[in-house]
Amino acid sequence: MVRIFLNFTDKIFESDKAFRGINLKVGKILSEHKARGGMGITFGDGALLRELNKKYRNKNKTTDVLSFNLGDKKNIMGDVYISVPAAKRQAKEYNISLKEELLRLAIHGTLHVLGYTHKEMGV
Repeated sequence: MVRIFLNFTDKIFESDKAFRGINLKVGKILSEHKARGGMGITFGDGALLRELNKKYRNKNKTTDVLSFNLGDKKNIMGDVYISVPAAKRQAKEYNISLKEELLRLAIHGTLHVLGYTHKEMGV
């Protein structure tokens, strides 16, 4: 079993219904991969993602999602960071709900934590 921790850098995000159920969907994916451990999903702003992207990927620009795998495929210890402003823009661009886009980004990040590459994900 994997414990999933949702973190919000802004209380406004935390009260939004769009975030409900993300931990359950991500938990199902991790269970299907027989993963154990813990994973955090942090919902932040563009500045946070830009700072992390610069520090860890040497890219001085914001991004929609970043993933950090601190374990292995079976003993997950990882973090996923999602830019809420980017998710809002992309939801509008793709003509989907914010909840759908947040879930898509959470799943994308989770698959990276599990070790999948963009090529393996068909991205």
